[in-house]
Amino acid sequence: MRSIKTFFLVLLLVFLSNCGYKAVDFSERKATGKLDKVFCLERIKVSSPEAKLTDTLYRYISSAIISSGYKLECSKNTNRYIKLYVNSINTYPIGYSSSLRASVYKVIINTNLRVENRKREILLNKNISETTQFFGSGLRADIEKRYAMEEIGQLLGLRIFSIITNIENIENGK
Repeated sequence: MRSIKTFFLVLLLVFLSNCGYKAVDFSERKATGKLDKVFCLERIKVSSPEAKLTDTLYRYISSAIISSGYKLECSKNTNRYIKLYVNSINTYPIGYSSSLRASVYKVIINTNLRVENRKREILLNKNISETTQFFGSGLRADIEKRYAMEEIGQLLGLRIFSIITNIENIENGK
């Protein structure tokens, strides 16, 4: 019995030792020159009053910038400015329940991503559109709509991540 407890204790320690803070090595980023580029998420402008959308977009786009290996700060060191304009976000019913109430909705977001350099010259001006669905179930439809906004934020974050990781190629015209 004692050996079983010891085994589980050792197993727990091994598991917990792998779940901790991992130091980041910036030597690879310095070698590639990515630390020289500092991005500032200057503005996210949402044209419609969607609850939680602005906060969600800030969170996922900030994460995309940091995950691509660049610094994120708005200071005198900033040499890339990102602006995201949400042109429209529309919700359409696409499925109906047996009582003829809308139960499946489609969410479409159209945005414009602008990346500028320190001189405020436009390096990239790209329209991005994403689509997702959610199931509304009566009084809880607002909760599902919030989850749909989270998913839209994730999709835009992934798209912006792929754009930012190729920003040098875009700047050089490749």
